[in-house]
Amino acid sequence: MSIIINTNEISSNWKTLATKMPVSAIKKKQIETAQTSVRPPKLTKAVCLDCEMVGVGEMGMDNMLARISIVNQLGQCLYDKYVKPTEPIVDYRTAVSGITEQDLENGIPLDVIQKEVSDIIQHRTLVGHAIHNDLQVLFLSHPKRRIRDTQRYKGFRSLFNGGLPSLKLLVEKVLGLKIQTGAHDSVEDARVTMQLYVQHRREWEKSLREKSSLTSEEKHKRIRARQKQKRLQTSSSSLIKKTK
Repeated sequence: MSIIINTNEISSNWKTLATKMPVSAIKKKQIETAQTSVRPPKLTKAVCLDCEMVGVGEMGMDNMLARISIVNQLGQCLYDKYVKPTEPIVDYRTAVSGITEQDLENGIPLDVIQKEVSDIIQHRTLVGHAIHNDLQVLFLSHPKRRIRDTQRYKGFRSLFNGGLPSLKLLVEKVLGLKIQTGAHDSVEDARVTMQLYVQHRREWEKSLREKSSLTSEEKHKRIRARQKQKRLQTSSSSLIKKTK
């Protein structure tokens, strides 16, 4: 597997977050090491993915993958590549996507991107914001139980009266940071999305365990109800035969 490592320094936003987040001394040491170390970033149990898209099809209304970035739990960039177009581009959406024609001149073929991304996210918790859109343009899937979508997490939605918040509004409200003031940057977006997950991971995972427990209990209730109904039907059939 070929992975392009982005060795640029961690963004100022991420450094600000690292000083704000309530972490243990061990975790703080890991963050400090991540900022100063020149060693390649490591794959962690959770990774965060974000994509930039361009417009194709009639009026450029359909999405096509143009750039994909993946970061680890420390906000270090594991993967950042531009994608070779698979069909004519109608709208580069540069003001929002930050993508230009020049960016895609040496883009990587989609099938290569798919293989490399699959290798990275396989068997890992996949974090993202409205991540179904990213997976759709990648033509990839991921087990639902391993997806953590910051747009759909109830703990975040409750801050917006149950609505589905944009990443920009969510980050400003929860982390106190301003992002996407100009063109989007998929690396920065992935970093702040991961930070949302990391800061709220404990309660998020707890809520999922409780939900799973309730779901399991409900299944058992339904099984017991069906068994009871079957016994009653069997009993009724026996009584009918005896009366005959």
